[in-house]
Amino acid sequence: MRTLTILALSLLIPACGGGGGDPAPVETRSFAMGFTPFPYARTLQAVQDTWAVIGSDGDLVTFHFDDGVPWQPADEQTAYPTDYLNELNGQSAAAPPGQRRYLAITPINFLRTGLAQNRTGSGGVALTPPWDGYAFNDPHVIGAYTRHCEKMISIFHPDYMAFAVEVNLLAYFTPAKWAGFVTLAQSVYTSLKAAHPTLPIFMSLQADSYFVDPVAQGAAIAQVLPYTDFIALSAYPYSMNADPANIRPDLFSTLAAMAPSKPFAIAETGWAAEDVTAPYPQVIPETPARQQAYVEFLLRECTKLDAVFINWFMTRDYDDLWTAEIQFLPDNSLVRLWKDIGLYDGAGNPRPALATWRSTLALPRR
Repeated sequence: MRTLTILALSLLIPACGGGGGDPAPVETRSFAMGFTPFPYARTLQAVQDTWAVIGSDGDLVTFHFDDGVPWQPADEQTAYPTDYLNELNGQSAAAPPGQRRYLAITPINFLRTGLAQNRTGSGGVALTPPWDGYAFNDPHVIGAYTRHCEKMISIFHPDYMAFAVEVNLLAYFTPAKWAGFVTLAQSVYTSLKAAHPTLPIFMSLQADSYFVDPVAQGAAIAQVLPYTDFIALSAYPYSMNADPANIRPDLFSTLAAMAPSKPFAIAETGWAAEDVTAPYPQVIPETPARQQAYVEFLLRECTKLDAVFINWFMTRDYDDLWTAEIQFLPDNSLVRLWKDIGLYDGAGNPRPALATWRSTLALPRR
C-alpha cells in the first residue's frame, strides 16, 4: 500500500516550482526475503503450513543442510541412499515457483569442530574408519565433497550457493584443522566456479563470534576471502546481548568492509521472541517487541549494505518438535537457542515482527 501511494503521488502531483524536477523516487528493496522449510513438527500439516508461509511471506526459499555428507557414495561415485534422495528431490519440487533459491551445504559438522558426519538415509551418523581419520585436505574428502556439491546443484538449481557454513567457527573452536579447511575451500571453490561461472558460490561467516576475537578471526577469514563470492553472514546476536537496543551498530558493516567489492547477504538469522531457558546454559530474556526491534535493525542495515538476500531461519517456533523429540537429543542445550525465533509463535499466531517484515517484502525488488 505504501509503495502504491508513493507511485501515485509521483505521477499526479506536479513538481515544485511550476514544472521541471524529478518525480519522487519509488521505494524499493535490493534483497530477496525468505526462510528455510524446517517444519515446527514432524507432521504433514506442519510441512504444509511451513511451505505456505514461505510462499506467502517471502520470495526466497533456503535449502539448508548441515546434517552430514554421504561421504562414501560421493567418494566412490555410487548411488546415494534412496530415502535421502527422496528427501532432497521432494524439497526441491515443493518450493514455490518463481522464488529465488539459496542452497547451503557444508563439509563441517553441526558443532563446527571438524568434518561433517556421514549422511545416511535416516540422518547423520558418526564417521567410521577411514573417514573418521581424514583431514579436510585429504584427497578423498576434497573429491567426494566436490562431487556432492555438484549433485546438490543438479537437484536444487540454486540462484545462490554456500558450500560451507559458519566457517570461522571452525577456526575458533579447532584452529589446528583450519589450514586443511582452507585447502579444501580453495579446491572446491575453484572447481565449482569453473563449472558454474555465473552461479554465486560462497561460504557463510558467523558474525557474532567474530567480535569475540576479531584479531584471530579476522586473520582466519582473510585466508578464505579469495574463495567466496559474497560476504554472507550468520547472525543470532541475542545470544550475545539480549537487548536489541545494545546491538553493536557495525555488526554487519565491519565484516562487509573486509571485502567491500563483494555482494553482502544474510545467510541465516533470527531473534527469539520468548525467554531462552534451560537446557540452554543461561537465561536470555526476550519478548516479541525485542524481536521486532531486531527485524527493524536487520532490514535497515541490509538496505544500507544493498544486500542480495535475507534468510530468516524459522517460519514458526518449533514448540511441538521440541516437546516430541528435540528435548531428548544430546545437543538439546544448543538447539534450545533457536526454538522461539519464528515470526509466527508456536500456536501459529503472527508476531508483531511479521508486520514489519511484510511491509518491506511488499516493496518492489530491484
